[in-house]
Amino acid sequence: MNDNVNHPRHYESQSISLEPIDFCERLPFCEGNALKYCFRAGHKQGASELQDLKKAYWYLERNQRSPGAVRIEEDNEDDFYKLASCLQFSKSEILRISYQFSSDYFTFWGYLKDNVRHRIVQLEREQNEIQNKG
Repeated sequence: MNDNVNHPRHYESQSISLEPIDFCERLPFCEGNALKYCFRAGHKQGASELQDLKKAYWYLERNQRSPGAVRIEEDNEDDFYKLASCLQFSKSEILRISYQFSSDYFTFWGYLKDNVRHRIVQLEREQNEIQNKG
């Protein structure tokens, strides 16, 4: 039986030992929602990957535009690696992120936003190709 309230199947099917709420409840609203939509993208029945990523991008944009938004910097290395692996980054991406993470110009949220935008463009291109064939 699927328990959509306490343990949604669309998260458990990804073999994530932590659910998104374990990270998101500790974040400001926009950052938490952006992560939630990234986690569930392509996995929740009735919601497309493209739609969820567009929602995630919207929240990332909103967070960036909010002048009073609290900025969360990942300073706990263990939590950072858990989060990166849950978001299905490869080992090489995790190493690259962790190297860049310490630089002044880089933030996890900027990296996430760039990757969400890239995936949206890719999905829209695929969708257009399918429509043009039909």
